[in-house]
Amino acid sequence: MNLTTASRTFQLLTRILDVRTPTEPFLPTEAEKPPIPPGNISQSFPRVTPESQGISSRHIQSFLEELGRDRELYSQSVMILRSGRVVCEAAYGAQDLRTAKYTFSACKSVVSLAIGLLADDGALSVKDQAADFFEEPGSGALHRRLKGMTVEDLLTMRSGVPFTEAEALTETDWVRRFLSAGPKGEPGTEFAYNSLNTYMLSAIVRRVTGKSLSDFLRERLFTPMGITDFHWETCPRGIEKGGWGLYIKPEDLAKLGQLVMDGGLWQGERLLSRDYIAAATTAHAKTPEEIGDFDYGYQIWVGRREDTFLFNGMLGQNVLGFRDSGILVVSHAGADTDFQESRYFEIVSRYFGGQFPAELPADEKAQAGLAETVRSLSAYSREPEALDDWAGGFLNRSFHAQEGPAASAGLLPLALQALYNCYSAGFDSVAVSAKGGSPELIYRERDALYRLPVGLGRPEVTELSFRGNVFRVAALGRFTHDEEERPVFYIRLDFLETPCVRIVKLILDGDRLLLRQTETPGVPYVTGKLCQAAQSPLYRPLLMVAAGSAEEDFLRYKTLQILSPEIVCRDGEA
Repeated sequence: MNLTTASRTFQLLTRILDVRTPTEPFLPTEAEKPPIPPGNISQSFPRVTPESQGISSRHIQSFLEELGRDRELYSQSVMILRSGRVVCEAAYGAQDLRTAKYTFSACKSVVSLAIGLLADDGALSVKDQAADFFEEPGSGALHRRLKGMTVEDLLTMRSGVPFTEAEALTETDWVRRFLSAGPKGEPGTEFAYNSLNTYMLSAIVRRVTGKSLSDFLRERLFTPMGITDFHWETCPRGIEKGGWGLYIKPEDLAKLGQLVMDGGLWQGERLLSRDYIAAATTAHAKTPEEIGDFDYGYQIWVGRREDTFLFNGMLGQNVLGFRDSGILVVSHAGADTDFQESRYFEIVSRYFGGQFPAELPADEKAQAGLAETVRSLSAYSREPEALDDWAGGFLNRSFHAQEGPAASAGLLPLALQALYNCYSAGFDSVAVSAKGGSPELIYRERDALYRLPVGLGRPEVTELSFRGNVFRVAALGRFTHDEEERPVFYIRLDFLETPCVRIVKLILDGDRLLLRQTETPGVPYVTGKLCQAAQSPLYRPLLMVAAGSAEEDFLRYKTLQILSPEIVCRDGEA
């Protein structure tokens, strides 16, 4: 991190941590996320019974129930396939399987497939020097700076370059900053996970093909596989981020996992060479034990103790392939994890590791039990509820914020504000109206107004635009009371294309209203990140300046301030 980037990064952190003022971004705010309508899948997998593929319906039912009971996993959806056939699919709560999902780092594995296509074409070799794709004619300075770094070093997270995603939030030319940073130590030796390595692979695809990563993959993989509705975010210079930013539907993501499972074949047609898939799913880099039970191949995780491969994204996007049995498990969640630290991997390995028979006898009773479990997991299986007496105190009243944390609070979860450089101008007022027998939340910020129909008993889904970034949001609420018998309107907002959830609580307290907000992933995750940074000799002094202290209790207090504010509002005051 150079001094300019360090200064910008920690100035931005200081602005985020200051709840007295709105966060002012360094880069211009531009809409990155278009609306991605939910819809049917082209070239969808066949749907079959679990028993026809040698898996018991009761076994899968137990698996789904165990995931649902573990509140730390925040499971959102699961799809289970064997031999290219879907044996079960389930969505939890307000989630659904027809919506394109944000993949975070799971899309790194998709970038690897693009590099494999170029390697198959002979357009590059993984042993090529990275500098060859960016060096200007007649100059050897870049080669000297990068010290022999190869495409394979980028693929295996062994480039050694320290320019990271956090620094990219305040930079516009990521290629230049990556190349000018140069490696720390010898490339090809030490595993250091850094999404900018994947971004550079995306830049290489553009350099070699003259096409964007999205266009190249659309032509060579996505169209042949029926993958149509997707979106890949780009950097300020228009290059796909590569290491994150891909929105893709769960079944389409499963297709890419099945392509790897089948050694590069899709419905009998060879799209990638078996040799590249074999190399990509071979462990090339040893990873720290504490982040999980997988080593690293070519942007694909490789099981240490089982013959497995994994596309893995922070907070819980996973495509896990068990090659011994041909079982593929695709899941989405919102857990407070970066890699494979959660219990999910122990659970899924316990249920689907090892051998399975080719077929089991039909079991209609077990299949009916599984179908009922799948139905019951979804909040959309419930009947809508009518307004009750608890709602009366909230309806047709407007409550305006007093000074304090309202200055930096917003409806969009802070995790998404930072991701999209789309910070709230501050909360202004809130109101609840009755619309067609259901409540509608009217949430006003200083420069925007959001209207959300809130389902009672069953979620209501709407689209909200945050400075042009359009999100599908499922709102599920209930009128209740707290331990002091104060009326409470509790609203859960699932940002369906992401792992993020916003909880809004409106509490009537005499002549005032308390607005409490929180989000998932939230306080534990962010506090952990800040505490981790506080252990670094490089980041600790900068964090002390940005936050005011680097002690764990204080960092948790600051995190609570920004992620879980309580805002006092007055009835009818402007």
